[in-house]
Amino acid sequence: MRKEAFFNLSRMILLSIVLASTIIPFIYLPQPLHPVLPITIEPIFQNKTDSEKLVQTKEIPVAINSSEPVLSTLQPIVFSTKTILLIVYLSGVSISLLLLIIRISSVLLLFKKSRKTDLNGIRLMIVNDDIPAFSFKRHILISQQDYETNSDAILTHELSHIKQGHFYDLMLLELVKIIYWFNPLVYSMDNDLKEIHEFQADEHMLNSGIDATKYQLLIIQKCVGYKQFALANSFNHCQIKNRITMINKSKTNKAWRWKVATFLPLIALLLMAFGKRGESIPEKINLPEKVISPSETIQIEKEQFSRKIEIKKDGNYIENKLCSLDEIAKKGKDWYKASNDWILLLVDESIPSSRIDEVRGTLENYFVVQSTVGSDDLIYFAGDVSDMAKFKQDKFDDWMNNQLANYPELKSKFKDYQISYSFIIDKTGKVRDSHITRISAFPEVNAVYEKILTQIPDWEPAKRLGTSIGVYYNMSTIGKSYTPPKK
Repeated sequence: MRKEAFFNLSRMILLSIVLASTIIPFIYLPQPLHPVLPITIEPIFQNKTDSEKLVQTKEIPVAINSSEPVLSTLQPIVFSTKTILLIVYLSGVSISLLLLIIRISSVLLLFKKSRKTDLNGIRLMIVNDDIPAFSFKRHILISQQDYETNSDAILTHELSHIKQGHFYDLMLLELVKIIYWFNPLVYSMDNDLKEIHEFQADEHMLNSGIDATKYQLLIIQKCVGYKQFALANSFNHCQIKNRITMINKSKTNKAWRWKVATFLPLIALLLMAFGKRGESIPEKINLPEKVISPSETIQIEKEQFSRKIEIKKDGNYIENKLCSLDEIAKKGKDWYKASNDWILLLVDESIPSSRIDEVRGTLENYFVVQSTVGSDDLIYFAGDVSDMAKFKQDKFDDWMNNQLANYPELKSKFKDYQISYSFIIDKTGKVRDSHITRISAFPEVNAVYEKILTQIPDWEPAKRLGTSIGVYYNMSTIGKSYTPPKK
């Protein structure tokens, strides 16, 4: 295409390539044979604060036992690869935009100090500086020397740029360069388009009757030693050899236009390679309205934990090695001596709560965060969050007192007992995995608490960095201090 003399067609093809490459990634292709389930990604972001809180009822002391010491070092912020790439990309966009603003400002400053006059509806601006003549939208800037010596040829050339709307082509390419600043092909297309603009303007000059030899000498004279403006069509732009060659080149045979048809299969290939896959789901298939996929952010965060204990059905593992509880306790102590960093409990599905409690019990003095394999949540201890979960019905201790008041035999028959229980408040505020972690000596008391734990209402979820997360509560109750609330 570079060697052909159909400049209008070449210009249209080049602009079409730019537009197509920008639009194709956003085009959805139909997929009639394989329906795709809609997936909603719900990322959770991690932060770290250090706090421990004791919660007690008015009559029943209820304590939250956090597994971390009160004083500890903050976990370093970890950036995922995706976050780093996003920061680099946005930095490049910002720099490209700033450079564009600087170039536009330099043009406007030249306009400000120029002597202005009208030329057939075009704003002509004359400056004393020795700069190349160029057109910018419907303005032409020319030096005083060029205006006195070569004004006819230069002004006719720049008027051709204005009439053919070359400024808008350049503006489009500048926007594309800001978005795709990392792609070297964009800069190559920008240079090619500017070159085509000059070929078109040169062709218009020759058709106007100017002497071709004198015009070529003027191009040679003006193309040496000048720096063009990025958003301006300059008379001095492009390589001398290419312009001289095209001026003396005979018109390409019109049959060449059929070569454009070769772009059609290329566009089809680009669509198949880079177009988004759409979806076509038969109406008769009943699909869930919302399918939760493991959050990419959470999966990345899980990979960042260097200290991980896997609780599997056949045992507990550290670095793919089967470990006893004593070995886990020793490892936790070694980790704490090195640095009191987070320990991830990665739990297989359908693991009994008693198994998880055993591991938690060996790590009661350390930072522990829990997650289930394949899930998109991280469960923190209640003391490790920036905003605690809030009970929606006034106070949780009052609610517990009211529930226990329905069982007056606890006071009359069982005056001295102690029981511990735990539950998780997930990121939606729902209570799950509630169970007794340390039973009392009385089966009747255990049965009452097991029933009450299944009835805990919703909470307002805890938050870290403003994002709702799950938290783990572990509480203890001393029965001898219990008295029913007054009515």
